[in-house]
Amino acid sequence: MRSDAALALAITALVLFLLANFSPLMAIDVGGRGQSVRLGSGVAGLADHDLAPLAVFVLAISILAPLGRVVALGYVLFRLRGAGRPHHLAPVLRFAERMRPWAMLDVFLIGALIALTKLHDLAAINIGVGLWALGLLVVALAAFDMTADRRALWDQVSPPHRLSKQPSPGSWLGCRECGLVQPLASHCTRCRARLHQRKPQSVHRCAALVVTGLVLYLPANLYPVLTVISFGRGTTATIIGGVSELMTGSDWPLAVIVFGASVAVPLLKLVGLGSLLLSTRLRWRRRLADRTRLYRLIELVSRWSSVDIFVTALLTALVTLGNLATVEPGLGILAFGAVVFVTMLATESFDPRLIWDAAGANHV
Repeated sequence: MRSDAALALAITALVLFLLANFSPLMAIDVGGRGQSVRLGSGVAGLADHDLAPLAVFVLAISILAPLGRVVALGYVLFRLRGAGRPHHLAPVLRFAERMRPWAMLDVFLIGALIALTKLHDLAAINIGVGLWALGLLVVALAAFDMTADRRALWDQVSPPHRLSKQPSPGSWLGCRECGLVQPLASHCTRCRARLHQRKPQSVHRCAALVVTGLVLYLPANLYPVLTVISFGRGTTATIIGGVSELMTGSDWPLAVIVFGASVAVPLLKLVGLGSLLLSTRLRWRRRLADRTRLYRLIELVSRWSSVDIFVTALLTALVTLGNLATVEPGLGILAFGAVVFVTMLATESFDPRLIWDAAGANHV
C-alpha cells in the first residue's frame, strides 16, 4: 500500500470536505429574491418541517459518517508514519470501516445534480464553490479507496500473530471487522471486535426488517414526497410523479437513475433478501454461489436508494421564498427514509454463510 499517497488523499479529502461544508453548493433567484444552500442546509430544512428523524438520518449519512471516516483514516495513516503502533489504532480503523457503507457523499452529489435539474424551469440557478468541492471530494475519496489496501493497512496497524500450533479446522473464526482468521475466541485478537461463528439471530432480525420495509414501501410511494408552491398554487409529487416529470424533455437519463435508485432498488432489495431468507429456511441446495453473489449485489447497491432523500432535503432548504416559490417535504419522504434505513440494516443483519450452512456445504 502506498501510505504517503493515501495520507495525501485523506488530507485532500478533509480540506475539500470543509470547503464543501462552508461554501454555498448552489443558489437560486426567483423574481429578485435569492436563496443559497450548503451541505448541511438540508438537515435544518427537514428539522424545520417537523421531520427530525429524517433530518438526523441525513446528518449522519451526509456529514457525520463521511467526516468520521476521513478523520479516522487520516489519523491512522499519520500515526503509522511513526515508529510505534499504539493499541488504539485498531479500534479507530474499525470505526472507519464501520462508517464506510453509511458515508454517502457520492449519492449526495447525484442528488444535488437531480435537484438542479428539477429547478431549471422554476428559477435562475447559480452553481457555487461548494458543489465543485463536493465533486472533487467524491473523486478524492474514490482515489483513496483505490490506493489504500484494506488488508495491508490492517497488517500495518497490527500484524497477525504467528500460531505456535495449528488449530483444528472447526475452531477457526474469521473477524468480520478486520478480516483476521484466528482460533476460536470471544473477541478478535487484533481489533477487539466480538467474534461469532454466525451473526446472532441473523434470520429473525433480517426477516423482521424486511417485513417492516415492505409495510413502509407502500406509503413511501403513495404519499407525496414534496409539495411545490409557486405563486400561491401548490403541486404535490410522489416518487413516481417525479420520475414522470423528469422523463419529459431531455432529462430522461436522470429519470432512469431516480427510478432505479428510488423505486426499483428498494423493491429489489426487499424481494432479494426475502428470497435469500426463504431459500435458507427451505434449505435449498442449488445455485449457492449465485445466491451469494445476489447478496453481494444487494449490499453494493443498498446505499443508492437514498438519492431521493437528498433531493428532497436540498429542495426543502433551497426553495423557501414564501408564496413566490416554496418546497415542502411530505409524509412520503419520511416513510421512504425509513425504508432506506431498515433495508440497510436488513442487509447488514443477514449472514450469507447461512446459505451454505443450510445446504450442508460448510462441513466444518
